[in-house]
Amino acid sequence: MRVLLLALVMIAAVLVGLDYLAFRAGVSDRVAQRSATEALGEALADVDEPVAAAIVRATEHQFNRTRRDSGLPGIEDLAFVLQTRDGRQVYASPALRGQAELTPLQARQEVIQLRGRGYWPWLHETPRWRVILLEPVVQDSLVLRWLGGGLLPSLLVAIPLLMLPLWWAVRTGLAPLRHLVSALAQRDAATLTPLQLDLRHAELQPIVGAIDGLLARARLHLEHERALTHNTAHELRTPLAVVVAQAHALATAPDAAAAETARQGIERGVQRTSHLVEQLLTLAGLESPGAPRVTEPIDLVALCRQHLIDLTPLADARGIEMALVSPDHCRATVVVPALHSILDNLLRNALNHCPPGSQVELQLTRRDGQVRLEVQDNGPGMPAEERTHAFERFYRGQGAGPGSGLGLAIVNEAARLLGARVSLAARDGGSGLRVTVEWRDG
Repeated sequence: MRVLLLALVMIAAVLVGLDYLAFRAGVSDRVAQRSATEALGEALADVDEPVAAAIVRATEHQFNRTRRDSGLPGIEDLAFVLQTRDGRQVYASPALRGQAELTPLQARQEVIQLRGRGYWPWLHETPRWRVILLEPVVQDSLVLRWLGGGLLPSLLVAIPLLMLPLWWAVRTGLAPLRHLVSALAQRDAATLTPLQLDLRHAELQPIVGAIDGLLARARLHLEHERALTHNTAHELRTPLAVVVAQAHALATAPDAAAAETARQGIERGVQRTSHLVEQLLTLAGLESPGAPRVTEPIDLVALCRQHLIDLTPLADARGIEMALVSPDHCRATVVVPALHSILDNLLRNALNHCPPGSQVELQLTRRDGQVRLEVQDNGPGMPAEERTHAFERFYRGQGAGPGSGLGLAIVNEAARLLGARVSLAARDGGSGLRVTVEWRDG
Protein backbone atom coordinates (compact mmCIF):
# COMPACT_ATOMS: atom_id res chain seq x y z
CA MET A 1 0.00 0.00 0.00
CA ARG A 2 2.83 2.37 0.77
CA VAL A 3 4.23 1.78 -2.69
CA LEU A 4 0.87 2.68 -4.24
CA LEU A 5 0.65 5.85 -2.17
CA LEU A 6 4.16 6.76 -3.21
CA ALA A 7 3.22 6.13 -6.86
CA LEU A 8 0.15 8.37 -6.53
CA VAL A 9 2.23 11.11 -4.93
CA MET A 10 4.77 10.86 -7.75
CA ILE A 11 1.98 11.00 -10.36
CA ALA A 12 0.48 14.06 -8.65
CA ALA A 13 3.88 15.72 -8.55
CA VAL A 14 4.39 15.07 -12.27
CA LEU A 15 0.94 16.39 -13.16
CA VAL A 16 1.45 19.53 -11.04
CA GLY A 17 4.83 20.00 -12.67
CA LEU A 18 3.36 19.71 -16.17
CA ASP A 19 0.57 22.15 -15.31
CA TYR A 20 3.11 24.55 -13.86
CA LEU A 21 5.18 24.42 -17.05
CA ALA A 22 2.03 24.98 -19.09
CA PHE A 23 1.15 27.97 -16.89
CA ARG A 24 4.59 29.47 -17.32
CA ALA A 25 4.43 28.89 -21.07
CA GLY A 26 1.08 30.71 -21.13
CA VAL A 27 2.58 33.63 -19.21
CA SER A 28 5.43 33.85 -21.71
CA ASP A 29 3.13 33.64 -24.74
CA ARG A 30 0.47 35.94 -23.18
CA VAL A 31 -2.19 34.45 -25.42
CA ALA A 32 -5.05 35.29 -23.05
CA GLN A 33 -3.88 38.91 -22.61
CA ARG A 34 -3.49 39.38 -26.35
CA SER A 35 -6.97 38.02 -27.06
CA ALA A 36 -8.58 40.20 -24.38
CA THR A 37 -6.91 43.44 -25.51
CA GLU A 38 -7.57 42.75 -29.19
CA ALA A 39 -11.26 42.13 -28.49
CA LEU A 40 -11.42 45.32 -26.40
CA GLY A 41 -9.66 47.29 -29.12
CA GLU A 42 -12.24 46.20 -31.70
CA ALA A 43 -15.09 47.19 -29.34
CA LEU A 44 -13.60 50.70 -29.02
CA ALA A 45 -13.07 51.28 -32.73
CA ASP A 46 -15.91 53.78 -33.40
CA VAL A 47 -16.76 55.26 -30.01
CA ASP A 48 -15.84 58.54 -28.38
CA GLU A 49 -13.74 58.89 -25.25
CA PRO A 50 -16.48 58.82 -22.55
CA VAL A 51 -18.04 55.72 -24.07
CA ALA A 52 -14.63 54.11 -24.51
CA ALA A 53 -13.81 54.70 -20.84
CA ALA A 54 -17.17 53.19 -19.85
CA ILE A 55 -16.57 50.10 -21.99
CA VAL A 56 -13.10 49.54 -20.47
CA ARG A 57 -14.52 50.02 -16.97
CA ALA A 58 -17.30 47.50 -17.63
CA THR A 59 -14.86 45.02 -19.16
CA GLU A 60 -12.56 45.36 -16.15
CA HIS A 61 -15.47 44.77 -13.79
CA GLN A 62 -16.61 41.67 -15.69
CA PHE A 63 -13.12 40.15 -15.92
CA ASN A 64 -12.34 40.69 -12.25
CA ARG A 65 -15.69 39.32 -11.11
CA THR A 66 -14.99 36.17 -13.14
CA ARG A 67 -11.54 35.87 -11.54
CA ARG A 68 -12.97 36.20 -8.03
CA ASP A 69 -15.67 33.61 -8.79
CA SER A 70 -12.98 31.12 -9.81
CA GLY A 71 -12.35 30.42 -6.10
CA LEU A 72 -8.57 30.57 -6.43
CA PRO A 73 -7.09 31.81 -3.15
CA GLY A 74 -4.93 34.91 -3.30
CA ILE A 75 -5.95 35.89 -6.85
CA GLU A 76 -5.73 39.67 -7.56
CA ASP A 77 -7.65 41.94 -9.91
CA LEU A 78 -6.56 42.91 -13.39
CA ALA A 79 -5.84 46.54 -14.18
CA PHE A 80 -6.57 48.41 -17.42
CA VAL A 81 -5.21 51.61 -18.94
CA LEU A 82 -6.74 53.29 -21.99
CA GLN A 83 -4.78 55.99 -23.81
CA THR A 84 -5.14 57.84 -27.06
CA ARG A 85 -2.44 57.29 -29.67
CA ASP A 86 -0.75 60.52 -28.64
CA GLY A 87 -0.37 59.19 -25.03
CA ARG A 88 -3.23 61.05 -23.32
CA GLN A 89 -4.77 58.85 -20.63
CA VAL A 90 -8.52 58.32 -20.92
CA TYR A 91 -9.00 55.65 -18.27
CA ALA A 92 -6.94 53.91 -15.55
CA SER A 93 -8.07 51.32 -13.02
CA PRO A 94 -8.62 52.52 -9.44
CA ALA A 95 -5.55 50.53 -8.33
CA LEU A 96 -3.40 52.75 -10.58
CA ARG A 97 -4.73 56.15 -9.59
CA GLY A 98 -1.93 58.52 -8.73
CA GLN A 99 0.46 56.50 -10.89
CA ALA A 100 2.34 58.33 -13.61
CA GLU A 101 1.11 57.64 -17.11
CA LEU A 102 2.58 54.55 -18.71
CA THR A 103 4.70 54.81 -21.81
CA PRO A 104 4.62 52.27 -24.67
CA LEU A 105 8.19 51.29 -23.73
CA GLN A 106 7.10 50.35 -20.22
CA ALA A 107 4.08 48.43 -21.53
CA ARG A 108 6.34 46.26 -23.68
CA GLN A 109 8.53 45.08 -20.76
CA GLU A 110 8.40 41.56 -19.32
CA VAL A 111 7.45 42.80 -15.84
CA ILE A 112 6.85 46.32 -14.54
CA GLN A 113 6.57 47.64 -10.99
CA LEU A 114 3.67 49.98 -10.24
CA ARG A 115 3.01 51.27 -6.76
CA GLY A 116 5.12 48.50 -5.23
CA ARG A 117 3.41 45.67 -7.11
CA GLY A 118 4.63 43.62 -10.07
CA TYR A 119 2.53 43.29 -13.25
CA TRP A 120 2.76 41.38 -16.51
CA PRO A 121 1.84 44.08 -19.08
CA TRP A 122 0.39 43.69 -22.56
CA LEU A 123 0.03 46.58 -25.04
CA HIS A 124 -2.39 46.55 -27.98
CA GLU A 125 -2.52 49.54 -30.32
CA THR A 126 -5.27 50.45 -32.75
CA PRO A 127 -5.43 53.52 -35.04
CA ARG A 128 -7.19 55.45 -32.23
CA TRP A 129 -6.28 53.73 -28.95
CA ARG A 130 -3.62 52.18 -26.78
CA VAL A 131 -5.11 49.44 -24.63
CA ILE A 132 -2.83 48.23 -21.80
CA LEU A 133 -3.76 45.17 -19.75
CA LEU A 134 -1.89 44.65 -16.47
CA GLU A 135 -2.07 41.25 -14.80
CA PRO A 136 -0.60 40.96 -11.26
CA VAL A 137 2.47 38.73 -11.12
CA VAL A 138 1.62 35.40 -9.49
CA GLN A 139 4.34 33.92 -7.28
CA ASP A 140 5.41 30.30 -7.87
CA SER A 141 4.24 29.22 -4.42
CA LEU A 142 0.74 30.52 -5.17
CA VAL A 143 0.67 28.83 -8.58
CA LEU A 144 1.65 25.49 -7.00
CA ARG A 145 -1.01 26.02 -4.34
CA TRP A 146 -3.64 26.54 -7.01
CA LEU A 147 -2.55 23.50 -9.01
CA GLY A 148 -2.21 21.24 -5.97
CA GLY A 149 -5.54 22.36 -4.58
CA GLY A 150 -7.24 21.49 -7.84
CA LEU A 151 -5.67 18.03 -7.94
CA LEU A 152 -6.14 17.09 -4.26
CA PRO A 153 -9.91 16.33 -4.42
CA SER A 154 -9.34 14.01 -7.37
CA LEU A 155 -6.62 12.17 -5.45
CA LEU A 156 -8.82 11.82 -2.39
CA VAL A 157 -11.44 10.16 -4.55
CA ALA A 158 -8.96 8.05 -6.53
CA ILE A 159 -7.05 6.60 -3.55
CA PRO A 160 -9.95 4.60 -2.02
CA LEU A 161 -11.09 3.48 -5.47
CA LEU A 162 -7.58 2.17 -6.18
CA MET A 163 -6.87 0.75 -2.73
CA LEU A 164 -9.93 -1.48 -2.47
CA PRO A 165 -9.40 -3.46 -5.70
CA LEU A 166 -5.66 -3.59 -5.05
CA TRP A 167 -6.20 -4.91 -1.53
CA TRP A 168 -8.55 -7.57 -2.87
CA ALA A 169 -6.16 -8.54 -5.66
CA VAL A 170 -3.20 -8.80 -3.26
CA ARG A 171 -5.18 -10.78 -0.72
CA THR A 172 -6.46 -13.19 -3.38
CA GLY A 173 -3.08 -13.44 -5.09
CA LEU A 174 -1.19 -14.18 -1.88
CA ALA A 175 -3.61 -16.88 -0.70
CA PRO A 176 -1.58 -19.68 -2.40
CA LEU A 177 1.59 -18.27 -0.86
CA ARG A 178 -0.02 -18.31 2.58
CA HIS A 179 -1.06 -21.89 1.90
CA LEU A 180 2.55 -22.72 1.00
CA VAL A 181 3.85 -21.07 4.20
CA SER A 182 1.29 -22.98 6.27
CA ALA A 183 2.27 -26.28 4.64
CA LEU A 184 5.95 -25.63 5.35
CA ALA A 185 5.27 -24.63 8.96
CA GLN A 186 3.32 -27.85 9.61
CA ARG A 187 5.99 -30.16 8.24
CA ASP A 188 8.21 -32.12 10.57
CA ALA A 189 11.92 -31.23 10.47
CA ALA A 190 12.74 -34.81 9.43
CA THR A 191 10.21 -34.84 6.56
CA LEU A 192 12.09 -34.29 3.31
CA THR A 193 9.49 -35.61 0.86
CA PRO A 194 8.24 -33.29 -1.94
CA LEU A 195 5.58 -30.73 -1.00
CA GLN A 196 3.10 -31.95 -3.66
CA LEU A 197 1.15 -28.67 -3.63
CA ASP A 198 -1.09 -27.73 -6.55
CA LEU A 199 -0.68 -23.97 -6.95
CA ARG A 200 -2.81 -22.32 -9.61
CA HIS A 201 -0.56 -19.32 -10.04
CA ALA A 202 2.27 -19.91 -12.47
CA GLU A 203 4.43 -17.35 -10.64
CA LEU A 204 4.49 -19.52 -7.48
CA GLN A 205 5.18 -22.84 -9.19
CA PRO A 206 8.96 -22.15 -9.54
CA ILE A 207 9.09 -21.51 -5.78
CA VAL A 208 7.58 -24.91 -5.01
CA GLY A 209 9.87 -26.48 -7.62
CA ALA A 210 12.91 -24.86 -6.01
CA ILE A 211 11.84 -26.02 -2.53
CA ASP A 212 11.24 -29.57 -3.78
CA GLY A 213 14.66 -29.49 -5.43
CA LEU A 214 16.22 -28.35 -2.17
CA LEU A 215 14.43 -31.14 -0.29
CA ALA A 216 15.65 -33.67 -2.85
CA ARG A 217 19.25 -32.50 -2.40
CA ALA A 218 18.80 -32.64 1.36
CA ARG A 219 17.53 -36.23 1.08
CA LEU A 220 20.54 -37.20 -1.02
CA HIS A 221 22.88 -35.49 1.43
CA LEU A 222 21.24 -37.25 4.38
CA GLU A 223 21.45 -40.62 2.63
CA HIS A 224 25.06 -39.84 1.80
CA GLU A 225 25.86 -39.06 5.43
CA ARG A 226 24.07 -42.18 6.65
CA ALA A 227 26.08 -44.29 4.22
CA LEU A 228 29.24 -42.56 5.44
CA THR A 229 28.38 -43.35 9.06
CA HIS A 230 27.64 -46.97 8.21
CA ASN A 231 30.81 -47.41 6.15
CA THR A 232 32.95 -45.67 8.75
CA ALA A 233 31.65 -47.96 11.48
CA HIS A 234 32.26 -50.96 9.26
CA GLU A 235 35.82 -49.89 8.41
CA LEU A 236 36.69 -49.12 12.03
CA ARG A 237 35.26 -52.38 13.30
CA THR A 238 37.89 -54.54 11.58
CA PRO A 239 41.08 -52.84 12.92
CA LEU A 240 39.50 -52.46 16.35
CA ALA A 241 38.63 -56.16 16.39
CA VAL A 242 42.24 -56.90 15.46
CA VAL A 243 43.47 -54.69 18.31
CA VAL A 244 41.15 -56.43 20.79
CA ALA A 245 42.23 -59.90 19.61
CA GLN A 246 45.92 -59.04 19.71
CA ALA A 247 45.53 -57.42 23.13
CA HIS A 248 44.02 -60.69 24.40
CA ALA A 249 46.86 -62.62 22.77
CA LEU A 250 49.38 -60.30 24.39
CA ALA A 251 47.80 -60.79 27.80
CA THR A 252 47.91 -64.59 27.47
CA ALA A 253 51.20 -64.94 25.53
CA PRO A 254 53.14 -68.00 26.73
CA ASP A 255 56.51 -66.56 25.76
CA ALA A 256 58.29 -63.41 24.56
CA ALA A 257 58.04 -64.30 20.86
CA ALA A 258 54.27 -64.64 21.04
CA ALA A 259 54.04 -61.38 23.01
CA GLU A 260 56.10 -59.55 20.35
CA THR A 261 53.88 -60.90 17.59
CA ALA A 262 50.80 -59.71 19.46
CA ARG A 263 52.37 -56.30 20.09
CA GLN A 264 53.15 -55.87 16.39
CA GLY A 265 49.57 -56.84 15.56
CA ILE A 266 48.27 -54.18 17.96
CA GLU A 267 50.58 -51.60 16.38
CA ARG A 268 49.34 -52.42 12.86
CA GLY A 269 45.71 -52.20 13.97
CA VAL A 270 46.27 -48.86 15.67
CA GLN A 271 48.11 -47.53 12.61
CA ARG A 272 45.29 -48.63 10.32
CA THR A 273 42.69 -47.01 12.60
CA SER A 274 44.74 -43.83 12.88
CA HIS A 275 45.16 -43.66 9.10
CA LEU A 276 41.43 -44.13 8.56
CA VAL A 277 40.55 -41.39 11.06
CA GLU A 278 43.11 -39.06 9.50
CA GLN A 279 41.65 -39.61 6.04
CA LEU A 280 38.11 -39.03 7.31
CA LEU A 281 39.17 -35.76 8.89
CA THR A 282 40.93 -34.70 5.68
CA LEU A 283 37.86 -35.53 3.60
CA ALA A 284 35.54 -33.70 6.01
CA GLY A 285 37.78 -30.63 5.87
CA LEU A 286 37.81 -30.63 2.06
CA GLU A 287 34.03 -31.10 1.81
CA SER A 288 33.27 -28.36 4.34
CA PRO A 289 31.63 -25.24 2.80
CA GLY A 290 34.14 -23.16 4.75
CA ALA A 291 37.16 -25.03 3.46
CA PRO A 292 40.04 -22.55 2.95
CA ARG A 293 40.64 -21.48 -0.64
CA VAL A 294 43.67 -19.26 -0.08
CA THR A 295 46.04 -19.50 -3.02
CA GLU A 296 49.76 -18.82 -3.05
CA PRO A 297 52.53 -19.04 -5.66
CA ILE A 298 54.70 -22.14 -5.44
CA ASP A 299 57.18 -24.18 -7.47
CA LEU A 300 55.27 -27.34 -8.34
CA VAL A 301 58.48 -29.22 -9.23
CA ALA A 302 59.94 -28.65 -5.75
CA LEU A 303 56.66 -29.76 -4.18
CA CYS A 304 56.57 -32.97 -6.24
CA ARG A 305 60.21 -33.75 -5.39
CA GLN A 306 59.51 -33.31 -1.69
CA HIS A 307 56.60 -35.76 -1.80
CA LEU A 308 58.73 -38.35 -3.58
CA ILE A 309 61.50 -37.92 -0.98
CA ASP A 310 59.00 -38.30 1.89
CA LEU A 311 57.62 -41.54 0.42
CA THR A 312 60.97 -43.04 -0.52
CA PRO A 313 61.16 -45.21 2.64
CA LEU A 314 57.74 -46.74 1.86
CA ALA A 315 58.71 -47.31 -1.79
CA ASP A 316 62.01 -48.93 -0.79
CA ALA A 317 60.26 -51.17 1.71
CA ARG A 318 57.88 -52.39 -1.02
CA GLY A 319 60.57 -52.64 -3.69
CA ILE A 320 58.98 -50.03 -5.95
CA GLU A 321 60.87 -47.49 -8.03
CA MET A 322 59.62 -43.89 -8.25
CA ALA A 323 60.48 -41.30 -10.90
CA LEU A 324 59.68 -37.66 -11.64
CA VAL A 325 59.35 -36.35 -15.20
CA SER A 326 59.10 -32.57 -15.19
CA PRO A 327 60.81 -29.34 -16.25
CA ASP A 328 63.38 -27.79 -13.94
CA HIS A 329 60.85 -25.34 -12.55
CA CYS A 330 57.09 -24.81 -12.84
CA ARG A 331 55.57 -21.85 -11.02
CA ALA A 332 51.84 -21.80 -10.32
CA THR A 333 49.36 -20.19 -7.93
CA VAL A 334 47.40 -22.93 -6.16
CA VAL A 335 45.61 -23.93 -2.96
CA VAL A 336 48.69 -25.60 -1.48
CA PRO A 337 46.94 -27.88 1.11
CA ALA A 338 44.67 -29.27 -1.61
CA LEU A 339 47.65 -30.05 -3.84
CA HIS A 340 49.41 -31.74 -0.91
CA SER A 341 46.37 -34.01 -0.44
CA ILE A 342 46.29 -34.87 -4.15
CA LEU A 343 49.97 -35.80 -4.38
CA ASP A 344 50.06 -37.72 -1.09
CA ASN A 345 46.99 -39.84 -1.83
CA LEU A 346 47.81 -40.56 -5.48
CA LEU A 347 51.37 -41.65 -4.70
CA ARG A 348 50.36 -43.71 -1.65
CA ASN A 349 47.59 -45.41 -3.62
CA ALA A 350 50.06 -46.36 -6.32
CA LEU A 351 52.58 -47.68 -3.78
CA ASN A 352 49.94 -49.65 -1.88
CA HIS A 353 48.37 -51.30 -4.93
CA CYS A 354 51.48 -52.13 -6.99
CA PRO A 355 53.43 -55.35 -6.48
CA PRO A 356 57.19 -55.32 -5.77
CA GLY A 357 59.28 -54.47 -8.80
CA SER A 358 56.73 -51.99 -10.14
CA GLN A 359 57.45 -48.43 -11.22
CA VAL A 360 55.49 -45.31 -10.23
CA GLU A 361 56.01 -42.26 -12.41
CA LEU A 362 54.97 -38.71 -11.57
CA GLN A 363 54.73 -36.40 -14.60
CA LEU A 364 54.29 -32.62 -14.47
CA THR A 365 53.71 -30.48 -17.57
CA ARG A 366 52.54 -26.97 -18.29
CA ARG A 367 51.40 -25.67 -21.64
CA ASP A 368 49.47 -22.47 -22.52
CA GLY A 369 48.49 -21.90 -18.89
CA GLN A 370 47.22 -25.47 -18.50
CA VAL A 371 48.90 -27.50 -15.74
CA ARG A 372 48.76 -31.30 -15.88
CA LEU A 373 49.78 -33.67 -13.12
CA GLU A 374 49.88 -37.41 -13.90
CA VAL A 375 50.62 -40.40 -11.69
CA GLN A 376 50.90 -43.71 -13.53
CA ASP A 377 52.08 -47.14 -12.54
CA ASN A 378 52.49 -50.60 -14.09
CA GLY A 379 50.48 -52.38 -11.41
CA PRO A 380 47.23 -54.31 -11.84
CA GLY A 381 45.31 -51.19 -12.88
CA MET A 382 41.54 -50.72 -12.56
CA PRO A 383 38.84 -52.18 -14.85
CA ALA A 384 36.95 -49.59 -16.88
CA GLU A 385 33.60 -50.48 -15.28
CA GLU A 386 34.99 -49.67 -11.82
CA ARG A 387 36.42 -46.25 -12.71
CA THR A 388 33.01 -44.55 -12.62
CA HIS A 389 32.67 -45.50 -8.93
CA ALA A 390 36.30 -44.95 -7.98
CA PHE A 391 35.69 -41.49 -6.45
CA GLU A 392 32.93 -42.71 -4.13
CA ARG A 393 33.82 -42.86 -0.46
CA PHE A 394 34.81 -46.34 0.80
CA TYR A 395 34.50 -47.80 -2.70
CA ARG A 396 36.93 -50.65 -3.26
CA GLY A 397 36.86 -52.63 -6.43
CA GLN A 398 37.41 -56.32 -6.87
CA GLY A 399 40.92 -57.42 -6.03
CA ALA A 400 41.69 -54.10 -4.34
CA GLY A 401 44.74 -54.05 -2.15
CA PRO A 402 45.05 -52.56 1.32
CA GLY A 403 43.37 -49.27 2.06
CA SER A 404 40.13 -47.68 3.23
CA GLY A 405 38.67 -46.66 -0.13
CA LEU A 406 38.97 -42.96 0.71
CA GLY A 407 42.11 -41.98 -1.23
CA LEU A 408 40.48 -41.12 -4.57
CA ALA A 409 37.49 -39.51 -2.82
CA ILE A 410 39.96 -37.18 -1.09
CA VAL A 411 41.72 -36.53 -4.40
CA ASN A 412 38.40 -35.65 -6.04
CA GLU A 413 37.41 -33.19 -3.30
CA ALA A 414 40.86 -31.62 -3.23
CA ALA A 415 40.74 -31.22 -7.02
CA ARG A 416 37.35 -29.49 -6.72
CA LEU A 417 38.88 -27.09 -4.20
CA LEU A 418 41.76 -26.53 -6.61
CA GLY A 419 39.43 -25.97 -9.57
CA ALA A 420 40.86 -29.03 -11.32
CA ARG A 421 39.46 -32.04 -13.16
CA VAL A 422 40.46 -35.61 -12.30
CA SER A 423 40.30 -38.51 -14.75
CA LEU A 424 41.28 -42.19 -14.67
CA ALA A 425 42.58 -44.21 -17.60
CA ALA A 426 44.70 -47.22 -18.41
CA ARG A 427 48.45 -46.66 -18.44
CA ASP A 428 50.02 -45.96 -21.83
CA GLY A 429 51.57 -49.02 -23.42
CA GLY A 430 50.55 -51.70 -20.91
CA SER A 431 48.79 -52.62 -17.73
CA GLY A 432 48.50 -50.16 -14.90
CA LEU A 433 46.58 -47.02 -14.05
CA ARG A 434 47.03 -43.38 -15.04
CA VAL A 435 45.44 -40.67 -12.90
CA THR A 436 45.38 -37.16 -14.45
CA VAL A 437 44.72 -33.94 -12.57
CA GLU A 438 44.44 -30.90 -14.84
CA TRP A 439 43.65 -27.25 -14.15
CA ARG A 440 44.18 -23.80 -15.60
CA ASP A 441 46.57 -21.45 -13.82
CA GLY A 442 46.31 -17.72 -14.30
